[in-house]
Amino acid sequence: MITTIMAGILSAILAYLCNKVILKSFRDEGLTILVPLLEEMAKTTFALLLKTNMIGTHFIFGCIEGIYDIITSSKRIGKWAAVASILSHSFFGMVTYLTYTRTKQALIAIILSWILHSGWNWYVVKKL
Repeated sequence: MITTIMAGILSAILAYLCNKVILKSFRDEGLTILVPLLEEMAKTTFALLLKTNMIGTHFIFGCIEGIYDIITSSKRIGKWAAVASILSHSFFGMVTYLTYTRTKQALIAIILSWILHSGWNWYVVKKL
């Protein structure tokens, strides 16, 4: 359990630091293409390196992103953004885990979750 929490925290820290640079440089394209790739790589890689629960790592990441959403967004939007973060990252974790267990290929699992995550971010950007 501790290693799962650590994997989630480490992936969130890495994503936070890199996402700041990506979003400043690439804006919407960064949010819909590069940020999802970085986040899916970070979560999955840390889970594998620490030999811990992949879905749990994605869930912890989503919780951390949710806290960030609450802190940085309006009260009305923040709480719903937090719920969306937790649910979406947990879903991406399930997809990653199921793909990885069936293929034994981390790259395939990351690519599939990246495509779904990119699609989700594109949808959210277009709707807001």
